[in-house]
Amino acid sequence: MRKLLLTGIALLLSLASAQQIQADRTGWPQSIIFATVPVEGSADATARFRPMVEHLQSRLGINVTFRNGADYAAVILAMQNRQVDMAYFGPASYLDAEDRANAEALVREHSIRGGQGYFGLLIVRRGSPITNIQQARGQEFAFVDPASTSGFRVPMFDLCTRFNIEPRQFFSRVLFAGTHENVILGVAQGRIPVGATNDLSLDTAINRGAVKAEDITIIHRSDLIPGSPIAVRRDLPATLKNAIRQVLTEMSNTPALRDWLTEQGLRGFVPSTPADYRDFRQINSRFRESTCPPRQ
Repeated sequence: MRKLLLTGIALLLSLASAQQIQADRTGWPQSIIFATVPVEGSADATARFRPMVEHLQSRLGINVTFRNGADYAAVILAMQNRQVDMAYFGPASYLDAEDRANAEALVREHSIRGGQGYFGLLIVRRGSPITNIQQARGQEFAFVDPASTSGFRVPMFDLCTRFNIEPRQFFSRVLFAGTHENVILGVAQGRIPVGATNDLSLDTAINRGAVKAEDITIIHRSDLIPGSPIAVRRDLPATLKNAIRQVLTEMSNTPALRDWLTEQGLRGFVPSTPADYRDFRQINSRFRESTCPPRQ
């Protein structure tokens, strides 16, 4: 507790002393809304992202309001309707937002474990008799959300193409838990026999004390997925977009924020463009339903 208090004090001091970024502010709005696709409950997300939001606000010199999306589609629709200016997506939901809401990737995650990417996981409770996906026949299976990368589209790709599994025929029930944390907690508590998530969300849940590492067994790890992007509406002023990119990529230069990034499993953020997600488009476009698409 004392360590957390000292870390919080150091972070507040560093934010208070942050200098506004120097930029041409012509056309900048007085405030922007920053949303995230749901990984955990709204109160937890608001608390978790507060250091990042306050840092953005301090460095940009404009008000930054945080919103945790009710679901993935809600964040995309809000950006489409110009009710969200900036959002933290997964690769799949970003591509959906690029197509439907004129989203433009500015930065992507640089994770401690996977570098400029992360891994989808299939997980079971520690001690489960299920040690591989073939042993999960007839069990319930939990995805996260139809627009989730590691919580749906990547595991669908792996189930259909690697394991030749048609989910709704193979499992007794296929459900959507809504957030990665819901899947992780459901598996750890024995309510969900098998679930899909990713290594960063699992590490975050462990670091927050929501679950213990020994509660979970990983039975499958996907290929590397491109790091999750933070994107903005393409029609924002170019100088504001450049400023946001600079502020986010420089977060790791601030010791207290570096500690916060580490808690998220990240080294920081690196510059990104829409081109970084072109190779992922095939998976994103083909695996949108919980039935396997025809083989190409």
